[in-house]
This record gives sequence, structure tokens and C-alpha cells, in this order.
Amino acid sequence: MPKLILTVAVLALLFCLLCGPVLYVALRFRRGGDAAALRPLRYVWMAQLALACVLIFVADSIGFTNPLGMVLAIVCAVSLGGAALFGAWRLVLRLALR
Repeated sequence: MPKLILTVAVLALLFCLLCGPVLYVALRFRRGGDAAALRPLRYVWMAQLALACVLIFVADSIGFTNPLGMVLAIVCAVSLGGAALFGAWRLVLRLALR
């Protein structure tokens, strides 16, 4: 039972790490006057989750030796990359509508 609880806690932490930065960027845009900044988050989160899963399975099939480091590196890279792309996209939309 403790292994199951630990696994669920680690998965919740990885999910928060994956979705947190893009939520922060969306909330910053919302505070800045972009009322529709939170709407596309469900699609961004699904795309990030799918990309992270695909990259983890590809890295596992290649045969990397450190699975925990591999998963953390992929989740952090996808998370920060998704937040940067989302922020750039919302900034371009904001500037285009002016």
C-alpha cells in the first residue's frame, strides 16, 4: 500500500510540474486584461501530456540507463517549452488585435 501512495504522489507531482508553468503564464495574461487566456489550456495540457508520454516511451525504447532522470528532464523540458510557446502565442494574438 505505501508504494501505491508514493506512486500516486509522484504522478501528481509530475502532473503539477508539467501543467504549472503554462497555468502561471495564462494567469499572468488574464491579470493583464486577456480574458480568454484560460480557455485553450485544456488543449495545451493534453498536447503537453501526449508529447511527454511519447518522448518518455521513445527514450525508454532507446535504452537510457537513468529512468528517473530521463522522466524529470523530459517533463521539465516539455513544461517550460509549452509555457514559452503558449506565452509567445498569446502575445502575438494580443499584439495582432491591437
